[in-house]
Amino acid sequence: MRVIGVIGPKKSGKTTLICDILKEINKNNINIAIIKHSYHDVNIDKEGTDSYKFKKYANTSILSDGNRTTFFYNKMDLSEILSKLDSDLVIIEGFKEQLRKLNIPKIVMINEEEGNELIDSHTLMVIKNMEYNIDDVVKNILEKSIVPTYNLNCGHCGYNCKEFVERVVKGDLSWDQCVISEGLEVIVNGKTIPLNPFVSNIVKNTIIGLLSSLKGVDNPESLTIKINKTL
Repeated sequence: MRVIGVIGPKKSGKTTLICDILKEINKNNINIAIIKHSYHDVNIDKEGTDSYKFKKYANTSILSDGNRTTFFYNKMDLSEILSKLDSDLVIIEGFKEQLRKLNIPKIVMINEEEGNELIDSHTLMVIKNMEYNIDDVVKNILEKSIVPTYNLNCGHCGYNCKEFVERVVKGDLSWDQCVISEGLEVIVNGKTIPLNPFVSNIVKNTIIGLLSSLKGVDNPESLTIKINKTL
């Protein structure tokens, strides 16, 4: 999973840009997820409805009809949300502070002169007044979106995570030079636990070795292990 952010002031065109990106990237059969942050409460399930009652008391509630299925979770931060996803590419609208904290590269939208303060060393593109070439935008996203590192700072690439992303944005390094791009992802109690290459290889090889003797297991590309507890 690789991630990219889109931030900017209100009415700077963030949603329009993301829709244009989706239309273009979908031609390449890439599995995409969108995360949108809102500073206002979103009234999806009105008070008095069944889903409202369920959500009030359950950590997770699911509403499914003939056209779609909606999951309702309690409030989560960006790292927790990312741990729930398994997509090729995740585009994040908003969450500017958490994008900075997690060292996620971003596109900054500027409306007139509003939004310049959002530009930093992790900005891969600045789009002013909705003037952009969608081919250039998509090219930058595919080249410079990264696997979330969660500030592992293992130093295997020669830099800490913040410096690594800065060099990816500049074009000095490639996103797949991060060791966790092909490593093992461990999620414990909803939190991603980054592993350095040595630990990742030990755990991965041990698990594959243990499972290789089981019927139906043949060169696993993905694996989910859940430790169940008795209620």
